[in-house]
Amino acid sequence: MEVYDYYITPEEYEIASKNNISRDNVNKRIRWLGWSKKRAITEKPRHPNNDYSEWLDILDKNGINRQTFYTRIRNGWDINKAVTMPAMTKEEKFNLLNEIAKKKVRKYPKEIVELAKSNGISYNTFRFRVSQSKWDMMRAATTPLMTPREKGLLVKEKISKYIDNLYK
Repeated sequence: MEVYDYYITPEEYEIASKNNISRDNVNKRIRWLGWSKKRAITEKPRHPNNDYSEWLDILDKNGINRQTFYTRIRNGWDINKAVTMPAMTKEEKFNLLNEIAKKKVRKYPKEIVELAKSNGISYNTFRFRVSQSKWDMMRAATTPLMTPREKGLLVKEKISKYIDNLYK
């Protein structure tokens, strides 16, 4: 690229202006991005400079931050919706994201987990029964917990069987 390529004539700025390209955009394209002059002054911008000044009063009336509005437009929202839909509070955003995250990572159906909870079975116990003990979900959610006495009797029975088999 020659040194004179960096000089942009008033005529070239005029051509760019007719193509809806701002002076700053032409300068950036030629001096920073290394575009040819012809391309810099003729290629339409991907995001044309839209004038949203008429909407700014409505934004203020509706209590919507300008940056929120511009982000909505950049994300493809309809202008009327972007101007009228109230912004969420931090708490609402947190709750929404929390619900989305729960749905995405939920391994067990919510109804089955609720059934287990109603039967006095904690989520960790339910999860252990399904993943480690290989129980089906319905059995894991409905089988009541053992009392300490039942656990002791079961252990005693298993130990006695083990000892009997050891001395045979």
